[in-house]
Amino acid sequence: MNDKIGAYKSPEMVHGFDFIFEGEIRFGPTYYKLMLDRELVKNRIFGFEFKWHPESKYLALQEWLTTDYQKGPITALTLVDLKTRKFAKISKAEKGFIKPLKFENDLIIYEKEYFGTDKKGEFEIVLDKIENWENE
Repeated sequence: MNDKIGAYKSPEMVHGFDFIFEGEIRFGPTYYKLMLDRELVKNRIFGFEFKWHPESKYLALQEWLTTDYQKGPITALTLVDLKTRKFAKISKAEKGFIKPLKFENDLIIYEKEYFGTDKKGEFEIVLDKIENWENE
């Protein structure tokens, strides 16, 4: 087991990450920088929601697109391809939070919950259909 890859280890123990406290929204949750496989992910911040792919292929995260109390929350479901270290923003929630729920077969399943309402929805995307991969 590799203790140096981070506190949150992938199912196959080949990848890991740590959340590094960055700040807190007024009357709201905290947000973090991400140290993935001992490398800091630059210019991105994340909420404390994540799911590992069972074969350690992907990491799904709740990325925060703003910390501005008046504009937000605006979050995105961001997927990291752990082999290429490329990122894809899959879906966005304006005035809401995205929570990755699980990987199932060839799908990522996630939930959107909108701020100040009981409005929730569950969605899924086929992993092979994701085309907007970009470098960090």
